[in-house]
Amino acid sequence: MCGIVGYISTQPFNGQAMMSSLHHRGPDHAGGYSDQHNATTVFLGHTRLSILDLSEQGNQPMSTPDGQITIVFNGEVYNYEALRARHLSGVSFHSRTDTEVVLRLYEKMGMAALQELNGDFAFSIYDKRQGKVFLVKDRVGVKPLYYCNEGPTLIFGSEVKSLLAAGVKPELNQDELLNYFVFKYVPGNNTLHRNIKRLPPASYLEYDLSTGTSRQQHYWRLEKQSMYTGLAYRDAEEALFELLRDSTTMRLVSDVPVGNFLSGGLDSSILAYFVKDRRDMTHYCARKAESDLKKEGTTSDFHYASMLAKEWNLNLREAPIGSEEANTGLIRKTLFYSDDLIADGSQIPSYLITKDAALHSKVILSGMGADEIFLGYAGHMLTLLSLNVMEKMPFGLSGAFYSMASKVDQGKGKFLAYRRYIHKIGKYGKYPPYKYGILNLVGDFENSCAVFAGDKDRLVHMLESYFPAGEDTFDALARFEQENVLVKNLHYMDRMAMANSVECRVPFLDHRLLEFAFSIPRHYKLSASGKSKRILKDTFKTRLPEYIINRRKAGFGMPLRSIFSSREKVNGLLDKAFFANFNGFSVAHIDTLTDNHISGKEDNSSILYALISFQEWYKLNFT
Repeated sequence: MCGIVGYISTQPFNGQAMMSSLHHRGPDHAGGYSDQHNATTVFLGHTRLSILDLSEQGNQPMSTPDGQITIVFNGEVYNYEALRARHLSGVSFHSRTDTEVVLRLYEKMGMAALQELNGDFAFSIYDKRQGKVFLVKDRVGVKPLYYCNEGPTLIFGSEVKSLLAAGVKPELNQDELLNYFVFKYVPGNNTLHRNIKRLPPASYLEYDLSTGTSRQQHYWRLEKQSMYTGLAYRDAEEALFELLRDSTTMRLVSDVPVGNFLSGGLDSSILAYFVKDRRDMTHYCARKAESDLKKEGTTSDFHYASMLAKEWNLNLREAPIGSEEANTGLIRKTLFYSDDLIADGSQIPSYLITKDAALHSKVILSGMGADEIFLGYAGHMLTLLSLNVMEKMPFGLSGAFYSMASKVDQGKGKFLAYRRYIHKIGKYGKYPPYKYGILNLVGDFENSCAVFAGDKDRLVHMLESYFPAGEDTFDALARFEQENVLVKNLHYMDRMAMANSVECRVPFLDHRLLEFAFSIPRHYKLSASGKSKRILKDTFKTRLPEYIINRRKAGFGMPLRSIFSSREKVNGLLDKAFFANFNGFSVAHIDTLTDNHISGKEDNSSILYALISFQEWYKLNFT
């Protein structure tokens, strides 16, 4: 994993400053390439984190022997050796990198080469033969790529800060603020910088140097695969095991040490299963204080991870996370590195764990993605409950339940997690079908909408577009989560790992696994009785200890509910004067959200964190 930057313009930009802004993404080497096409300058820059072929032969930018094609590449193509053997047997290589394979494959096949790649990547190719520059992003969007395209000028980079270093003027995109507070990041391809966009997953941007114009095109979409149609459950288990084994094995390719996030949950334990015989591998786990766990109403990851580590003789390291880590300084640091604003309580522990991991492992595996594709979140169970139970009740009975459930206090009493779920389905049960998106978002939808006076109708229209009449609800939900929730999670993981110069790999998000999960029946993933990730649990029930298979799910993240249970802590983090002087915010409403949260009436922890994150992000970027 590395950092890439570049620009196409008749005016010069500071390419060195762009690369320097991404030093953390690639501290091992930095290099630039520049060429003139008539009056237009094409610049490509690269900062390298050496993972494959640690020699200088792997440095970038990298060009074909005739100098006609040049590439800057971020990420990994895991099947590069197979591709070299299959398509490039007669080609002479000067390195052992996947980057050179992609370069020569493009030379031979053009953009059709994208269909051959299995990996997580973002790259740019300058093709002198065609007079074109391409920006490319992997199928799922694991690796980031941002751009600003104003007139004939195109500026791009792996992070927003590289565009700002080039001189792109920071300008707040207030049209997206409401979306940010609801989703806890800006969904789609826009950002909170008005003139900076994300390149969508599974797409490429083609810039024509002769006309100064660009166009975008998708090269992959999530579709059901005929090979899995009608697959018996036992056969599906076998197919899943082989796909996961192959995906994990592929992501172990490295010339530097590889580690693993081990939460003691199902997903990370499955990855640990495939690597448990590698005694050189270190596993990393976040550890919350018992007082925080009690206030959160969740179980201890470290308890289960340490049990598994002892049973399998794994090398386990812990990273303490708790109230003391939730300070303005650390929040600002994670926001600096994320810079495309994300308000996710998992950012700080991800930063702390990868900071420790960087001492021992340059690459780390993560179980991210399994919950989205195999239906492991509480929102999936609420969706099933709504479809199979609530919507089949007589109207009067369901209405009475919704009314009663919506009054349940979320932050006090026993069974806190279940109280939050009951409240949510009660409050939104009567909503139109876009409620299934709401049930799967973090935080309360209406409270989030009330934070900022934005265009709620536009937001609702976007949600409605994912749940059209006649489409299977869980198919619609899969696309909604892939394009929104999953992208947000991948963004924060990439930024926090790269802040510490660590590459994060996600075996569950091999595109073949996404296609498999999307193709098999819903009840293979989430049973009619509410068993989540059913096929994962059944596939590994004889391979993992029972206490892993049947443990209660615990979200990975800072103990925000515990942290914000103290008015003193909230007041120390939340700058009300900032919001009082910012058009569109109501301090009175923020006070109400805070009061309801501290009293235990509501759980507004994610909204409070989103407010604090925006406040600090704005100060970093605009003051």
